[in-house]
Amino acid sequence: MEPYLTALKYIPLVAIGLLPIMNPLSTVPLFLALTKRMSAQHKRQQALRASLYAFAILAAFLFLGHGIIALFGISMPGIRVAGGLIILVLAFRMLFSGEGEAASVDAEPAEIKQAEIDFSFSPLAMPSLAGPGSIAVVMSYGSQVPADHRLLGYVVVLVGVFLCTMVAFAALVGANWLARFLGEHGIQAVTKIMGFLLTCVAVQFIASGIREFVVSFS
Repeated sequence: MEPYLTALKYIPLVAIGLLPIMNPLSTVPLFLALTKRMSAQHKRQQALRASLYAFAILAAFLFLGHGIIALFGISMPGIRVAGGLIILVLAFRMLFSGEGEAASVDAEPAEIKQAEIDFSFSPLAMPSLAGPGSIAVVMSYGSQVPADHRLLGYVVVLVGVFLCTMVAFAALVGANWLARFLGEHGIQAVTKIMGFLLTCVAVQFIASGIREFVVSFS
């Protein structure tokens, strides 16, 4: 009975440790830009899919992360730099146009097919929610699971990850309320501001990855 009580105590610790790295609020401007002309129902579907995909990605790296990295010869600095480059491209689009790919469909307003465009896996789930930092944290938790309670330890980490992805879902669903509150011009202003902040985050990702490369090679 005692191992289960101890496991319950670790679940919030896992969630608290992962949530600041995942930082769902940083995904909200990107979500608003990409789903600008989608219906409310499809926006909710995108939010749910992105959260579930993020959970699946982190769960996969929890169980298979070290094997995947070894199989493809990928390092965590490489994942960090790649994620930073992807975020940088998206941030530039937000900063200089205020719109994502979803807003550039060449069609009349009545014919726009944004509802058919799926951004939930990339870039919303990966690298935004389940980015290099989140993957590294989950893999670190997995490496600390005791060998004599491996199954229970994995369950604890998975529950903590699930709680974080549900917080992310709530944040993305709440983005619709934010969009109605700010209006179109307010959203454009926030999008450009957050595009700049995302640019800074991306540059930090890339710089950290390059630094880790240099340290590992030296």
